Amino acid sequence: MFVANTYEELINMENLIFVDVRSEYEFQRETIPNALNIPILNNDERVEISTIYDNGDHDKAKQLAVRYASVKLEDIYVKLLDLSENHNVCLFCYRGSMRSTVLFNIMKSMGLNIYRLKGGYKAYRKYIIENLDKLINSHEYVNINGYTGVGKTEILNYLEYSHKNVLNLEQLANHRGSILGNAGLNEQPTQKMFESLLFDKLKSFDDEPVFVECESSKIGSVNIPKILRQKYNSSHHQVMINSSLQDRIDRIKTDYLKNPHALEDIKKGINYLSKYIGKNNSSILIDKLENEDYDSVVKTLITKYYDISYAVKAKDYELEINNVDSKKCAEEIMEFYAE
Repeated sequence: MFVANTYEELINMENLIFVDVRSEYEFQRETIPNALNIPILNNDERVEISTIYDNGDHDKAKQLAVRYASVKLEDIYVKLLDLSENHNVCLFCYRGSMRSTVLFNIMKSMGLNIYRLKGGYKAYRKYIIENLDKLINSHEYVNINGYTGVGKTEILNYLEYSHKNVLNLEQLANHRGSILGNAGLNEQPTQKMFESLLFDKLKSFDDEPVFVECESSKIGSVNIPKILRQKYNSSHHQVMINSSLQDRIDRIKTDYLKNPHALEDIKKGINYLSKYIGKNNSSILIDKLENEDYDSVVKTLITKYYDISYAVKAKDYELEINNVDSKKCAEEIMEFYAE
């Protein structure tokens, strides 16, 4: 009836906004970055209909889907009408089949100037898989090295504030990259969602070098693409950040303890570390944590665990800086790479 568009046809369209019509659960797990969720079936309705459909009663499943969707049509129409005033709106579901197709045809018939993603989220994922490596290879990287707490993330934040190309992998992964890296943070994205966020970020960069923090193969539960690690680790642009032990302690305290819910996560992490540092040492650290002796806890973690487990490999550094002030560090890096 009405023609769908491929992701390649849509990707450079101005004021484009994707609308995910799948259930809330599907949307929360993984979607196209910055998409909005306007579900045609909610979580419970989708499960009920899928169960009936999988049991072989396809007509009953479709009848029930029509019943549940019909009561939402007015609200969906109003939302899409409002969005389409300032955006090019594109609907999608998982395969670009029944949910998005039926809704798209109804809305087009009612005069809305909207689009539908051909092949749905599955086609979008195929595009990401086929193009992510090429996009990674299209950039040059400046690799920021340094031990835990030297201020690498602070420096990246200042660089980004100065409109430089910054790939903050820990931010995309919602994890600080260590055994205690999830303390006080919400759930991490799925691997698929992480790759989508990574693609979206890389796609936004210009031709200038990309500043990235050196990471191991995993950040929490997500994997860094091997080709990306090879690119920044083999780059000629290597920066080493050093800092005093006390400054490192202060930064880690500020970062990890700013969320009041982080303490329980830190305790769990310290208990997990008992197989590396011993049960007695873990118990001592937890006692000190409960007595708010944070400096002692962080110092022990740095010297007995972090600096051993996350040792920085020797490289031929282009630039080596002692970080007393992260903003000045970022300015020195920008000045160096502007030459």
